[in-house]
Amino acid sequence: MRSDLHGIKAILFDAGGTLIHLDSSRIRDLLSLELGIEMSLDRFPRAQSLAMARVAELVAEGAGSTEQLKREFYTTLLPETGVSKDKLSEAVDCAFRLAREEMLWGQAEDATAPVLNELKERGFILGVVSNSDGRIESAFEQAGLTSYFDFFIDSFIVGVEKPDPRIFRLAIERAGVNANEAAYVGDLYPVDVVGARSAGLLPILYDPFDLNGDADCLRIRSIDELLSIFG
Repeated sequence: MRSDLHGIKAILFDAGGTLIHLDSSRIRDLLSLELGIEMSLDRFPRAQSLAMARVAELVAEGAGSTEQLKREFYTTLLPETGVSKDKLSEAVDCAFRLAREEMLWGQAEDATAPVLNELKERGFILGVVSNSDGRIESAFEQAGLTSYFDFFIDSFIVGVEKPDPRIFRLAIERAGVNANEAAYVGDLYPVDVVGARSAGLLPILYDPFDLNGDADCLRIRSIDELLSIFG
């Protein structure tokens, strides 16, 4: 076991793109109904990762309001799923409207709940630290994962966003551990890894499509790899 894994008592997680994912079927059905657009659901998971990475770049640069970032997310995501350039603007408006009306981040992979359950049984404190809009607990309820967590920290509620180290410090206070006793798992290097590391936590990058091969941190391609890391 790596020396920096010794003594970890709390495992904290990002939400969207790591543990919970967009409801691709809901987005596909709406775009098909309203605009006659056909999307490829098979291409959606990688498209989501690429879109999240684009937003992370902009956050790291300090660029854009929250609304602009969300639009950039869909502007990046939708062409990757088959939306043509001539319909992109309409499709982004449609998806953006749906995201305001409904919590679209509420899907979890089948392996996620068993992994979280096993980590709880091994005695780890589990928490969520998310840049969200005040609805993060609702998203986890929708995904059926709420019961595995000791606490949730939503940036909208606490008034500070990743990568600001203050939000991670709030998390370790809630967990009742020191920074070097906590790991943080997230999918965006400029937001999750940089932020967690600056607060003294051990960062773990969730990189299912190997988009960050040169990252200077622990990387996993599936959530169940955590069971061997923290075995």
